[in-house]
Amino acid sequence: MGYTHYWKVKEDIDERFFKMIQAKAAEIASKSKAPVTISINTHPLHLKLVIEGMFSDSHETFYLTPKKNTFNFCKTAHKPYDEVVVGVLNYAGHLNQFNWWSDGDNAELAKGVELSDTPLSILLPPLEY
Repeated sequence: MGYTHYWKVKEDIDERFFKMIQAKAAEIASKSKAPVTISINTHPLHLKLVIEGMFSDSHETFYLTPKKNTFNFCKTAHKPYDEVVVGVLNYAGHLNQFNWWSDGDNAELAKGVELSDTPLSILLPPLEY
């Protein structure tokens, strides 16, 4: 299935802000009923956030670091953990360093946006990656 979310980190995200994203991811996962695992590394040299669906409700692993990148993506195939991934992307999308977009329409993104407790932050796909 081709349901995919895309993002880019325009410049490195400050450690303090990335740790806020990590904390929000844990909060979103706890509010969601989706079977999901979250892995967080808070060591300043190895910051990362990993989100995976569980068992048959998994598809691709969502992997986010604070490092600058020009293009990244995760195919969730509309699996239940999609709402957690969307929530995290939407929350991070309010940082100046972070842009995201999706194959999903607003209705498909609504649950994740609601879980993030922030307004929709999605951008149209950039003309260049």
